[in-house]
Parts: sequence; structure tokens; C-alpha cells
Amino acid sequence: MGKAIAIFNQKGGVGKTTTNINLAACLALKGKKILILDIDPQGNTTSGMGISKKGLVRTMYEVLLSDKIEPSDAIIPTRVKNLDIIPASVQLAGAEIEL
Repeated sequence: MGKAIAIFNQKGGVGKTTTNINLAACLALKGKKILILDIDPQGNTTSGMGISKKGLVRTMYEVLLSDKIEPSDAIIPTRVKNLDIIPASVQLAGAEIEL
């Protein structure tokens, strides 16, 4: 089984997105298989990985709230070998209430 690394802090502007993207890319370049789960409604990690948030059909929101979407259905490969992402959606802002 793989390892999970969580990068979180309630305060904005402390480097979560930058740390997340750079740590994931470095580990991927070392041959580790990396999957980023972007659960921030702002989706800065998704954008930072070069993925447009417009028109995304399957995001973390659907993974969390739909019993018809498997996590594997929402994975998007990035330009970095070994690095994939399940992108965020602004809809995640209301997910806590819906859950």
C-alpha cells in the first residue's frame, strides 16, 4: 500500500499549493506514482498543474457526493510522468453541508 501525505492549514498564503505541487513533482520525477486529491474549492493546485477548471465533468466534488463516480473515473494525467490529479471544483465549498 502507498503512503498518504496531507498538506493543510486553515490560514491562506502559507504555501500549501506551492508545497503540494513541488513535493508531488519531485516525488514523481524520482519514479514514485503520485495522485493529488485537490479538495480546495479554489482549485489552485488544479490550475497550478496546468488543468483548466472550466468544463471538468468529474472532480473531487462528484467523487465525494456521487455514488456513481469512482475515484478512478476522475483521475486526470498531468504533464509530469507518474503524476496524476483528481481536480477540484468550486462546488466543494458546499460539500460539507451536503455530506
